[in-house]
Amino acid sequence: MLERTPAGPEGVEGKVADAHGELMARIVLASSSPRRRELLTRAGIRFTVVEPPADGALPPGICADLAAQLVARQKAVAVAATQPAGSFVIGADTIVVGPTGPLGKPGTPERAQAMLYALRGLRHTVLTGICVIVAQSDREALGLGRSAVKMHDYSDEVVHTYVNSGEPLDRAGAYAIQGGGGDLVDSVSGRIDTVVGLDVPLALRLLAEAGYPDPLPAATDVPLAPPRAARRPLAPLRAAQRA
Repeated sequence: MLERTPAGPEGVEGKVADAHGELMARIVLASSSPRRRELLTRAGIRFTVVEPPADGALPPGICADLAAQLVARQKAVAVAATQPAGSFVIGADTIVVGPTGPLGKPGTPERAQAMLYALRGLRHTVLTGICVIVAQSDREALGLGRSAVKMHDYSDEVVHTYVNSGEPLDRAGAYAIQGGGGDLVDSVSGRIDTVVGLDVPLALRLLAEAGYPDPLPAATDVPLAPPRAARRPLAPLRAAQRA
């Protein structure tokens, strides 16, 4: 499903050929996240990946709901400017909102530990803003996915083990629910793929709202991979349940 470079017959802007050689509108994912790529692939979407530039600065004091959507739009706008007319560009941004406000990527073990201690035993919100822009047109659609995550009351030892794995250092909120961080999660209220980084049904709906002309897959619940039973848990905690 994944194309890493622009595809399609020469002279046909914003189109790619499907498995049967028929032309279809081109979808571009403006993201460097392998999790978002996997979610779209598992949903049956054919797309090209173009990494966006670094996030720009947001106005001070902006609420997390709006920030997630604005950053998603910044990514989509930047990539759409480089694409053929008629390409459908998807930008996304995920924000973890902890007890004291938004939590970015920790970057250091010390900050990762502090974030995980702040989330321990509590419920927090994960927001994923999504923007679809049609290149070289005025058509766009914007939306927000929201899920609530309840964390286990995990021990300091569990936190140290997870942080030492290195996984949380570049993850918003210092955990990856589809990886080892899933052992820290008690339950999820809402879609798990929103927590991973892309609300797939929302992305499909926004593609349709922006005028995507070809049939899209049904908006089903996309299971996480790898299966949780295939991983060796970091600690004897219960797997996350849907609430």
